[in-house]
Amino acid sequence: MAFNNTWRTLALVTSALCAMPAVATAQSAPQSEPEASNVDDIIVTARRREERLQDVPLAVTAVSTESLERANITTVSGLRTQAPSLVITPGVGANKNTPTFAIRGQSQQELTILADPSVSLYIGDIVAPRSQGANGGLFDLASVQVLKGPQGTLFGRNSTGGIVQLIPNAPTGTFGGSVGVTVGNFGTLNSELALNLPLTDTLWARLAIVNNTDDGYLYDVNLGRNVNFTDNQGLRFSLRWLPSDTITNTLVVDAFHADEGGSGGYIRDVNPAGSFNSAPARASRNYPTLESMLADQQARGNRRTASGTPTFSKVDTLTIANTTVFELSDSVSIKNILGYRDVSSHNYEDTDGLPIPLLEIERQFEQEQWSNEFQIFGQTGALNWIAGAYYFTEEGLDSGTSITGAVDPGLIQPSSVFAYPSWADTRVAAENTSYAVFAQGTYAFAGVEGLSLTAGIRQNWDERSVVVQNRTNAACRFTTDGDNNPATPETNPGLAGCFLPLSADYSEPTWNVSLDYKFGDGKLAYIAHRHGYRTGGFGARAATEAGLQRTFQPETVDDVEVGVKADWRFGNGAFLRTNLAVFYADYQDIQRLLTDPTTIPITTVTVNAQQASIKGGEFEFLFRPVQSFELSGFWSYTDAEFDEFIAPGNIDLSSSPFARAPKNVYSLSARYTPTIPANLGSELSFGASWFHTDSYVDNDTFNVTAISPEYELLNLNMDWRNVYGTDASLGFYINNALDEEYDFGLLNIYTSLGFNSRTPGDPRTYGVRLKYEF
Repeated sequence: MAFNNTWRTLALVTSALCAMPAVATAQSAPQSEPEASNVDDIIVTARRREERLQDVPLAVTAVSTESLERANITTVSGLRTQAPSLVITPGVGANKNTPTFAIRGQSQQELTILADPSVSLYIGDIVAPRSQGANGGLFDLASVQVLKGPQGTLFGRNSTGGIVQLIPNAPTGTFGGSVGVTVGNFGTLNSELALNLPLTDTLWARLAIVNNTDDGYLYDVNLGRNVNFTDNQGLRFSLRWLPSDTITNTLVVDAFHADEGGSGGYIRDVNPAGSFNSAPARASRNYPTLESMLADQQARGNRRTASGTPTFSKVDTLTIANTTVFELSDSVSIKNILGYRDVSSHNYEDTDGLPIPLLEIERQFEQEQWSNEFQIFGQTGALNWIAGAYYFTEEGLDSGTSITGAVDPGLIQPSSVFAYPSWADTRVAAENTSYAVFAQGTYAFAGVEGLSLTAGIRQNWDERSVVVQNRTNAACRFTTDGDNNPATPETNPGLAGCFLPLSADYSEPTWNVSLDYKFGDGKLAYIAHRHGYRTGGFGARAATEAGLQRTFQPETVDDVEVGVKADWRFGNGAFLRTNLAVFYADYQDIQRLLTDPTTIPITTVTVNAQQASIKGGEFEFLFRPVQSFELSGFWSYTDAEFDEFIAPGNIDLSSSPFARAPKNVYSLSARYTPTIPANLGSELSFGASWFHTDSYVDNDTFNVTAISPEYELLNLNMDWRNVYGTDASLGFYINNALDEEYDFGLLNIYTSLGFNSRTPGDPRTYGVRLKYEF
């Protein structure tokens, strides 16, 4: 309670600061009109050092803070409209604070601590391997960087699809800051404070606070309220110390707290042959038919549900990073990055979206991690190099408790599955450890100006240790009988002995090599080959000891990427930037999560598909014919297929489609910035963007209903900076201006329990943003 009150106090302080009058406002003199070809360099850290985006021989998208602010993007899920090949969906059977990332068709549906994602999220230089609380870092950022394809050398294991990196603003030696408030429909009230404070000439601090609330938009007719409301707060404190000309130490502390509604959902498809749709099963549980409940839901539409379940999502995270840079000489430096992250999450979801407790899931998750990365980098003649060592360890308790086919309690369902008499718990305590050493160098050939070769290698060692404690309210859920025979007093360990220790070790070298050539002014062509690896693990839900002991193996990927990045300047001052990348990736033992329809509760298991291939490409452009008008956009194409996929039981799934891999995704944006009198402000701009994604399969276990349909979004915004010569700015936004109805998969177990449930995408939202900078 004290923690929550602290957040409320900070939110009130932020709101009060937003109301302060502008004082000591500086009047800036009118500036001459810049040419259209003047484009700011975008700095990225894709190779663990600061470089111009156009100089990096890799497919990287950098999303500016201005883009996030104009579109009112306050969660990582909103990034899906900002970068090609990036797909972000709610975690399957999870909630809005546990998103699933996919890049170039690569994603991980399994959310337990016994498996790792194929797209890694980084907060600064600290990996966040568990996506619970991923929304917490999206404020006061310098940029968001999306790296596509395997990142096996410098960002380590478990990045076979790519990474999403949130780069916080760093403290500077200049006093200043900003306060802002956004008010919009659905009760939206967001406030933010950023303060840069140089304490001394060598000690600089930065504080950022954010508070986001709204009422949600999915109305539950049984509860009489919206269920997917937002209520979260974030705080970031940074301290930079420069004790000498050669030493810099930066401390960053991130905290996030959310106490809000769940994703909420509704049923879209039913299977008449579902396990609990027979007349005897329904009569014993007071269930209507699935078909009648589906008809009722269709009459309500996809922004109203009759679940009656008071779902919630609660999460607290704390991330600490301490980075020390020591310049040994003009050409050699060392860097040490010490990281800590603590995650506590508790959520409850009605995964069937029905007014009956067909499948309710409550998940409690605790995780603590430590990491340390040591780097030494420098320049030796024509060789730019980096080498280092990495250590990571995490411990956690992961409990997913469910109730399946309980007796209907009436209109209002309990707020916890433990209120039902016969719950089942998938419960694991795990410790994961990783070690690595790496080196990479870029050599600039003296004989051919502009030609460089980059090569890097990394050796990874991973250890998994787990204790499985799967149980019901009265018995152990697994038996010691590996032949799936019914449990007996002799084979059932009982609750007192319901624990199974397991361990496994994995290792793999990963590497990358690329050749790039800078030709002309601001033009780069490259070809790159990379070998990536994602560690194996254990399935957590098997019904027997033999099934729990069965591991899934690491997956590996070998890709080839060819790209051209080019800036074009024309005689009339016009500017065009075109970045193109095409790729082919061959995957071995790619990890997929399958549903076993023969068990109640539903059992899922992670297996390896023997071979898969993914090919495609991305194109990004920016065209500025004159300084006042800009066109930009992107297009990505992904063609993913299994070459061989023989599942347990000798079932051939080779023709199954890939999950979360839309074939075409594209966006087109325009911005008009007319010249205005200096007394009106420094800039007035009008923007519009159009986003489209093809339909895609949303579940590793494919059936005819596991499809998220295509959708298109029109977003509009206006930005007015330094209103009437003050330090205040106004912004207006309308997202999904045409009020397109679209949805994401919540859970699909159509072939067993007999339903496919969905959670709706954002409806039309609009609002106004006031920001004051000082």
